[in-house]
Amino acid sequence: MSEIKKQQETAVEQMRRVRDQLNREIEAVSGPDLLDRVHGHGYASPLLQRLASKAASKGVASGAVSGSR
Repeated sequence: MSEIKKQQETAVEQMRRVRDQLNREIEAVSGPDLLDRVHGHGYASPLLQRLASKAASKGVASGAVSGSR
């Protein structure tokens, strides 16, 4: 049982490391560049594709693409 617990902790640690890395990468990207990445990515899930399209269109409407916040 202890081996299973160690494997689970390792999986949790791996997920946290990946999450932290993604957060650092997202924080390093400017608003317009992030919207371009979200809009330009081809998502396998239709739901994720619709959400990405909505996020990109809201970003354009709010002026995030022009750099104003």
